[in-house]
Amino acid sequence: MAATDKIVAAGAVVTRSGSNGTEYLLVHRSYRSDWSFPKGKVDPGEHVLTAAVREVREETGFAIELGIPLPTQTYKVEGKLKDSRYWIGNLLAGEFVANDEVDEIAWLTFEEAAKRLTYEHDIEVLTAASVAKRTSPLMILRHTQSVKRAEWLLSADGLAEIDASRPLTAVGRMQANSLVGALAAFGISEIHSSDSRRCRDTVGPFATARSLAVKLEKSVSEERHQEHPENVRTRVSKLVRELTPLVLCTHRPVMPTVMDALSEYFELESETKKAFDPALTPGSLVVYHRDSTDLTKVVAVERHLH
Repeated sequence: MAATDKIVAAGAVVTRSGSNGTEYLLVHRSYRSDWSFPKGKVDPGEHVLTAAVREVREETGFAIELGIPLPTQTYKVEGKLKDSRYWIGNLLAGEFVANDEVDEIAWLTFEEAAKRLTYEHDIEVLTAASVAKRTSPLMILRHTQSVKRAEWLLSADGLAEIDASRPLTAVGRMQANSLVGALAAFGISEIHSSDSRRCRDTVGPFATARSLAVKLEKSVSEERHQEHPENVRTRVSKLVRELTPLVLCTHRPVMPTVMDALSEYFELESETKKAFDPALTPGSLVVYHRDSTDLTKVVAVERHLH
């Protein structure tokens, strides 16, 4: 089966505090006569994180921010494999109105939800959600596709341009726009970026959409990293101590130093394959979900390759 034949869906287990403890949101789809979690197909070109938040909003009317990833459920639908990816969904606001997809919702305790769910595989997702910790995300982002160095340095009139001013390509600009929903999904409220243009322009659309300032980090530019890599370690070690959900955008040559600094500071609660792998394609990101009560402990790590 070709990779393109696989169906990918995204959603969330939305939680809230109730009189009897944590309550979990289930939705009823009349056309399927089932009880499950809000989810739906990822649109072509849409980031899976954006899709998870969008589907919850469209089906339930609730705005959420994502927490840690939950187990992916893989099963066959009409002969095709389907991956349903879930995250914890922290409720922000909203009001349910019955619609074409969902005619009823229910806020239930763990025991009630486990009995109500139609599909056995959803029990695994619910169980994982029931023990999920409150976390604060730290995101490491490689800038999106930029004009090649050789093409930029040899300009049409033969004059050399400063590499730090190298811009994004048209593809890179589209990638930057697609990241807006992905960063918003985790409630990123602080943006740190290399002062090089290609990094600033990668986080620019998100900064504009959220009316956030971009804090320029000169030490994580390619040029200054080459001169003083120890300054990158120092700066990263300070950033990881901030409870605020944040993103740091930098360059491929700087990534190994960034990841080394993170590996020295973070304590993983479970072994995570490639947790500190610096190999990221343009526009790709790693999310470290830090325990809100102890930022040195990482509850989960997820990589999103663009």
